[in-house]
Amino acid sequence: MTNSKKAKLKASGLFTTPDGQEVFGNLLLKRRKTVLRLQLKRELSTFGRATVINGELGDLRKVSCLECVVGSTGSGYRDDAARYHYADIFPHFVTVGDRHFAPDEPSIRSVRFTTQDVPLIFCDFDAFGHLTDSKSAIESLVNDSKPNRNIAFGDSPQIFYFSGKHEVIAAETPIGLFRVSHRPSFSFGSSNGEFIRNSMVVTLEYDQPVAFDACIERMMSVHRFLSLVAGRKQSIESIALDLVDELATKQSPLELHWVFAPKRPKNEEGEPHPGDVPLDAVRRPEEFRTILKDWLDREPEWKAARIRYEGCIGKSNFYDIDRLVAAANMFDVLPRDAVPTASHLSLELANAQRKCREIFKQLALGVERDSVLGALGRMNKPSLTKKVLHRVAMVNDQLAERFPDLVLVASTAVKVRNFFVHGSSDGLDYKKLELLLPFLTDALEFIFATSDLISAGWDAAAWGDRHYGLGHSFTRFRRSYREHIALLREAVAQYHEARGT
Repeated sequence: MTNSKKAKLKASGLFTTPDGQEVFGNLLLKRRKTVLRLQLKRELSTFGRATVINGELGDLRKVSCLECVVGSTGSGYRDDAARYHYADIFPHFVTVGDRHFAPDEPSIRSVRFTTQDVPLIFCDFDAFGHLTDSKSAIESLVNDSKPNRNIAFGDSPQIFYFSGKHEVIAAETPIGLFRVSHRPSFSFGSSNGEFIRNSMVVTLEYDQPVAFDACIERMMSVHRFLSLVAGRKQSIESIALDLVDELATKQSPLELHWVFAPKRPKNEEGEPHPGDVPLDAVRRPEEFRTILKDWLDREPEWKAARIRYEGCIGKSNFYDIDRLVAAANMFDVLPRDAVPTASHLSLELANAQRKCREIFKQLALGVERDSVLGALGRMNKPSLTKKVLHRVAMVNDQLAERFPDLVLVASTAVKVRNFFVHGSSDGLDYKKLELLLPFLTDALEFIFATSDLISAGWDAAAWGDRHYGLGHSFTRFRRSYREHIALLREAVAQYHEARGT
């Protein structure tokens, strides 16, 4: 398993092309600069994106390049030698290990990875520590270990320890067994004082072996959940695949290098503080398990909206009109059971709808005709404003005192979105709201994320009663809310006063 997302490999070996050539190749693994250059005996035949190119490096490690795309190709001559060819291949994924990998076979029994904030999301504070108070106890402990030399103790010896509890949390989910664990490594000590180094790993173990696409899809679902809990977009680093192999006496994982793996924003917000993270898997494990299971239960229907949410927070502290529009549109792609039900039209309105449809259907095809027919079909469907306010009501049930007038904030944000999408003024002066666009964007993202967690069983009221800092997007929004809501009320009041409304 690679130690860092920056880990790179540059090696040579023999590769077999899709048209059967066994050729020499140079492989550079360096995230988005990953490339395989092949020295070919003849011109490379075309192939589809599902093609796998297998190879063996000089140190006998097996390599499989997945979802390959042909880049530049060419040929030439050297003196009187025969013609040679070359091709640059850009794989989307590369596995490295003791065997080749067949992505279409259901052979993956678990995947392991980490993100930049796993140690902060799962802050197991007591797993590591040191003792300083008892000289005699420390001397006795060291002597009982029977070192092969005499150790001279000073006046204040200290012991640094790992508790030995490797597993932080385990939870059964609909996509597999979710685990977070410590992976400490130890040195024999030296004068530089380095002794214990730890990494924390997320593992997803499948009930039945899965193929590669299913593995990536499930890993991305967990990734979106971790981004929500951390309050900022997570990278995916150090991926390893455990494969089914009944004949192997010792199963070695495959390193998976993902060229376009999710990565952290360049100018991301400050790292989360464990005390501000909304879920605590160490001190409140049952709440965490309940929420994770429910959240993943709803993932198939919520996936489209959650992808857009992660895209919004992936912009970190960069705000523009597109982000506001995207934040509002998240609510439009929520499943039916997450928004208000369709209303029942009165007989009078139903008759008017039917007659208008008959009239417009007789007209020639055109944008205006289709637009009116679409609007008629949505007459009893909940509007975007109703969808957003439906989620606001869930937040207000538990956090109304912390976020007064959240209905005003949400409805104003939707009006601003409608202005940029449709150009409708809807009774507001948007110039007066320009400085509040980041606040309105944050509000939509906050409503979406908190209502999603509340739906999964999160005790938001308890979170609202706790002390907090600025170590999470939720708490940053909370800290500045009173100031921004005052500015919004003033801007709206000034406009209505000027209009005499």
